[in-house]
Amino acid sequence: MTISNPQDVVLAWNEAYTAQDVDKALSYMSEDFVRLSDTTNWQPFGKQEWGEQMRSFFTGWPDWSWDLTSITSSGNLVICEFLEHGTWTEPVELAPGLVFPPDGQYFEDHDADFFTVNDDGLITEIRAYITNNNERVHGLGAKIAALMQQAQ
Repeated sequence: MTISNPQDVVLAWNEAYTAQDVDKALSYMSEDFVRLSDTTNWQPFGKQEWGEQMRSFFTGWPDWSWDLTSITSSGNLVICEFLEHGTWTEPVELAPGLVFPPDGQYFEDHDADFFTVNDDGLITEIRAYITNNNERVHGLGAKIAALMQQAQ
């Protein structure tokens, strides 16, 4: 069933995402979908990359959730604010053979996500602005950078 109202599309996507149902969340995203974020230095992630990243993330943070705190829309743009939280309790494989053990630490992030929905009722873009407390608490970015430097 296609949902034509952009806000309803985002709410349906959010319901699947909050349930950690990556496949269902992907069904609300166009094939040319792109995600941009300050957490990735604004490097675009496509639909497949996003799905792989989220499956890995949900494995490490099985208690992860986020609470929708506000939503507004204008035309095909939907803007949401979320309070995201979870505890890193399981190993995370970021690439084949690159596994990080959990540190047991809890994080909270405030997110503002800008969703663009096309005329077919599919999300074509998410621009995510995040407070990055997850990175400050766990330091995965620094760990990855150190491994990359060692490999050189």
